[in-house]
Amino acid sequence: MTVVGTAEDLVERVSRLANLWRAVVSRPVHPVGCTCMGHFLIPAMNPQDMEADILDYMRSRYAAENIAALVTLLDAREREREATDIRPLGFRAWLLRLPAAGVEPGALDRFVTDLTATLESFEPTGPSPGGGLICT
Repeated sequence: MTVVGTAEDLVERVSRLANLWRAVVSRPVHPVGCTCMGHFLIPAMNPQDMEADILDYMRSRYAAENIAALVTLLDAREREREATDIRPLGFRAWLLRLPAAGVEPGALDRFVTDLTATLESFEPTGPSPGGGLICT
C-alpha cells in the first residue's frame, strides 16, 4: 500500500469523511410516494445499522486481502458497538479519532479511501446520481 499525503492531509480527509457521513445519514432514503414502501416516507437510514453493514462488508474484504491492521481496527469497532456496559462512541466521532488510532498509515489511507468512495456513492450528485439508497 502506498501512503498518500501527510498526517495533516489524513486529518483533513478524515474530517471530510466524517462530514460526508453526517450528510449521508441525514438524507431521506426514499422520496415521498415511493412505491417500494407502500407510499410512506422513510425519514432516514438507521445510522447504527448502516455503519454496521458498511463496516462488516469492509472487514470481510480486508480479511480476504490479508490487511490485518484494518481487520483489527474494524473488529475493535464492532466490539465497541456491541458492548452492553458502555455507550459506544458515535461513528462520526470514531472517524475523527482515526488519525490517532495507531494504525499503519498505508492501511489507514486505504480504509479512508474506501469508505469515502462508499459514502460518495450515496450522494445524489455522485458517480451514479441518486446513489444506491434512493428509489426512483
